[in-house]
Amino acid sequence: MNEEPTKELPDRSSFEELVIARFDSIDARFDTVDARFDTVDARLEKLESRSHDTKPIWQRALKAIMEMGLEMGEVKNRVGAIEGKVDVIGGKLDVIETKVGVIETKVGVIETKVGVIETKVQLLENEIGVIKTDHRTIRNELVDMRRELKHHVSERLDLILKFLLEDREDIRDAEDKIRQLETKLA
Repeated sequence: MNEEPTKELPDRSSFEELVIARFDSIDARFDTVDARFDTVDARLEKLESRSHDTKPIWQRALKAIMEMGLEMGEVKNRVGAIEGKVDVIGGKLDVIETKVGVIETKVGVIETKVGVIETKVQLLENEIGVIKTDHRTIRNELVDMRRELKHHVSERLDLILKFLLEDREDIRDAEDKIRQLETKLA
C-alpha cells in the first residue's frame, strides 16, 4: 500500500493557521479599540481637569463607543461564521477519514487476493514446467520406441524375405526335379 501523504495544498498553510491568523487580526483590532478608549479616557481626564463643558465631548465619546460596539458586533458575527465553517470542514474531514479507512481496508483485501493469485500462478507455472518435462520425456521414449519398432519390423521383413527367397529357391528346385522326373517318365 502506498504510504505517501495526501497532497499538500498549494498554499502550504493549514486551515488552523489561517483561523489563528484571523483571530490574531481580531485581537489586534481589540488592541486598537483599547488604545482608543485609553485616548478617550486621557482626553476626558484632561478636560475635567480644566473644568470645561464636557457634554459635547461625552456625546462624541458615546458616539465613538457606539461605533465600536457596532464594529464589535460585526466582529462577533464574523467569528461566529468562521466557527460555523470550521465545524462544517471538521465534519467533512471526518467523512474523508472514514472513506480513506474504507479504501485502505479494500486495498488490503485486494493486496491479499493478488498475493493468493500470484501464489496460484506460481503453482501453475511449476505444474506446466513438470508437464513440459514429462512431455519431453514421453516424446523421447516414443522416438526410441519408434526406432526400435522400425528395427524389429525391418528384421522381421528381412527374415520374411529370406524365407520367401529360400522358399522360392526350394520351389524352383522342386519344379526342376519334377521336370526331370517328367522327362524321365515320358
